Amino acid sequence: MSVYQSSVYKKNEVWEWCNPDSKELFEKNCKKYSNNESLKYYKENPIEYSFNNYGFRTPDDFNEEDEGNVFLGCSDTMGVGHLLENTWPYKVNKKIGGKFWNLSQSGSGIQTAFRLLYGFKDYLKVKNIFHLAYFHPRFEFIHEDSVIKLANWHIDDKIQYDNEPTVIEYWENGEKKIIEINSFKEFYVNILSNTSHKNFLFKSYIYSLKSLANEMGCNYYYLRSKDVGEKDDTIQARDLMHSTIGQQNSIYKKFKKLWQE
Repeated sequence: MSVYQSSVYKKNEVWEWCNPDSKELFEKNCKKYSNNESLKYYKENPIEYSFNNYGFRTPDDFNEEDEGNVFLGCSDTMGVGHLLENTWPYKVNKKIGGKFWNLSQSGSGIQTAFRLLYGFKDYLKVKNIFHLAYFHPRFEFIHEDSVIKLANWHIDDKIQYDNEPTVIEYWENGEKKIIEINSFKEFYVNILSNTSHKNFLFKSYIYSLKSLANEMGCNYYYLRSKDVGEKDDTIQARDLMHSTIGQQNSIYKKFKKLWQE
């Protein structure tokens, strides 16, 4: 498997929990919010995170024969804290038909979306690409045969003196790894994560994704984080942090409208 196809999850596994949707957090929230209707819902409807033959959350194994639709994005697309059938990409794919090529990765950014689409462009038969593109300071670096991810929770977001090496954690095929970087904190905060650079990077990759979709001969649709809308009073994600079922449904409707038009 190419590094361009690398997932943070293990292949052919089923998990009950997927960070940050952890058992410990759920039990803590159940004690703290004993009357929360969303938590009661998940007690009656436990979540399964099922990963396919390449380590992506979809019931469809990737193959070269069937035609499907690709979905790109982070945890709100992967569906952290949600039953798969309550997520926007599942609903879009069910509406359109075809195989469910879900390439989304929790904790990822726009570089991940491009890497994975590029990695599978000559393998998967793709008709449509749907991308929920958040404006996050999340980066990827190819280090030998691994993909190192860097986000704000990996590093202290306050500029400090680097008396100790910065330890960056990353995941590869379900295994936790670390790498130590010296004198990196200020570079991350002031250079990589400043608004101007994030904006430049976002625009660059959106154009790259559009070009890649054109080369593949398929449609590319994307929404920004501002299109998700505010949280509502519908069922929350199980971790009480991610999008609600109402927000997931709103994203589904917006993508459906783009597709129909």
